[in-house]
Amino acid sequence: MLTEVTSLERIKEEEILKQNKALEENYFIRVLLNSSPDIIIIINKQRQIVLVNDKFLLFLELDDEKTILGKRPGEAIGCIHARETPGGCNTTKFCLYCGAFHAILNTQKSEKKSSEECRITTDNGNALNLQIWTTPFEVNQENFIIFAVRDISHEKYRHFIERIFFHDILNLAAGLHGIMELMPELNEEEIKEFLKEGVNLSRQLIEEIKFQKALLQAEKGELNISLAEVNVSNILSHLSALYKKHDVARGKIINPPIINGDTIIYTDQTILSRILSNLIKNALEASEPGQTITISYKKNQEGISFSVHNETEIPENIKLQIFNRSFSTKGGEGRGLGTYSVKLLTERYLKGKIFFRSTKEEGTTFTIKL
Repeated sequence: MLTEVTSLERIKEEEILKQNKALEENYFIRVLLNSSPDIIIIINKQRQIVLVNDKFLLFLELDDEKTILGKRPGEAIGCIHARETPGGCNTTKFCLYCGAFHAILNTQKSEKKSSEECRITTDNGNALNLQIWTTPFEVNQENFIIFAVRDISHEKYRHFIERIFFHDILNLAAGLHGIMELMPELNEEEIKEFLKEGVNLSRQLIEEIKFQKALLQAEKGELNISLAEVNVSNILSHLSALYKKHDVARGKIINPPIINGDTIIYTDQTILSRILSNLIKNALEASEPGQTITISYKKNQEGISFSVHNETEIPENIKLQIFNRSFSTKGGEGRGLGTYSVKLLTERYLKGKIFFRSTKEEGTTFTIKL
């Protein structure tokens, strides 16, 4: 627990108001705060908010700061984990991997400036990529920290497009080009096989482009859903067959679901297919050659659930960040949009829930409930 590292102590409202007044009456502090294009929050040594600039009030859609004085930054922003323990923001197990928490802690320990990246998912489902700067200063012999915040979500997404998406698209296009170049030298039987491979590569190429387009629309709230009767067996049979031929499945075993007759549900077939496709691809990427992934579903009076299981356990540090935007389960320059996109599409658009269980003995299972 982080309570071993950070204090639960908070000062009372009257003390917060005294600190707020002392800073508010300092003309230069107020001018400097509101001259910044970034969000600026001043916190005390208990990590409570004592003053903010107009940019932060605009971000929160508030007229004044009274309702957030005394809160910690994550509580004011609406971090989904901020209320999971009595100590609030900075005291949950998820805070161990929070850049904002580490920036504050580094500055309190060293009394020097610090900077960290921070990924936050808010209560209303927004996924934020933030750059945090913390700077210590003193007023009336009291220690405070300037907590500066810049939204870098667009930069992170541009980085993804430039480094990852283009890389994947070029790989698929290069494979397709290679097949076309070899065609004149092949005999009739070889041509038939290469045509099958070419069709498979072109399908992957189209699906990758469609998925990124859909994700952009989903994040903007512009993705249209089309509800209709959907045959579950058709979707799962198609995806099982598709991924058996996928590069990521080489040397791995896919156990398709046991299908007993037609199961009909009312949902958006395209979105559901993208969600399940992502879960299957993630499971295959997490598996070693010779390992098995299993696809299953269960329908009852409460609805329907789909599960994708692989034999590998997810490390603890990844479990605590897995649905964060731009976080990669692969380390380094990974995609960082797989599980995030699944959660976004499942919960915001299909009004379902996603959860996972991962242990050394049982491996990992992701489940969506609709």
